[in-house]
Amino acid sequence: MLENFFLYINFINQNLENNYLIFFLIYFFSLTVFFSFSLPGGPILLIASGFFFGLYAGFFINIFSILIGSYFFIFFAKRFFKIFFDKLYVKFSNKLNKLIKRSSYEYLIIFRLIQGNPLFIQNLCLSFLNISKTKFILTSFIGFSPAIIIFTYFGSKILQIYELRNITYNDIFTMEFIVILIIFILFLIFRIIYKYKINE
Repeated sequence: MLENFFLYINFINQNLENNYLIFFLIYFFSLTVFFSFSLPGGPILLIASGFFFGLYAGFFINIFSILIGSYFFIFFAKRFFKIFFDKLYVKFSNKLNKLIKRSSYEYLIIFRLIQGNPLFIQNLCLSFLNISKTKFILTSFIGFSPAIIIFTYFGSKILQIYELRNITYNDIFTMEFIVILIIFILFLIFRIIYKYKINE
């Protein structure tokens, strides 16, 4: 079973080297479709992007596929609810919009930052909000970025293990790792401050 897995990885890597652009576009399109349905298992694909494409290209694929896919999901969910549950949709939507009206940017960023909520639930909740495309893209980009950077970075390091490279402390504690660590610490501080303000 494990040998077959590595054969599959080798096959992809060989095709990736020979047809990088085609594979890049196919993978990006596939990930966008996947996130359009907000299916479970997203972190595995985010890690796989880092494995196949490295930190920078992997992050590009991950962030833009999840942004585009989430936008499609919300767009069609809004249409669905308005057609079949119009009165309930309007009532629930008005309540949510009033609740976050004063600090909508902050609430939306925090909502995306908090890990543990399935993407399906996040996007379903956001489909009830009246927010502009700019606000959606900006808050989602900021909110998704820390987790996506971590997953992508992890995938890029798995590639080093897979290639049987000797990993030293210098390989692990790179500038990229330090930046990710700082982002993660700031994220935790942000959550602590947010929870503290809620409990006041």
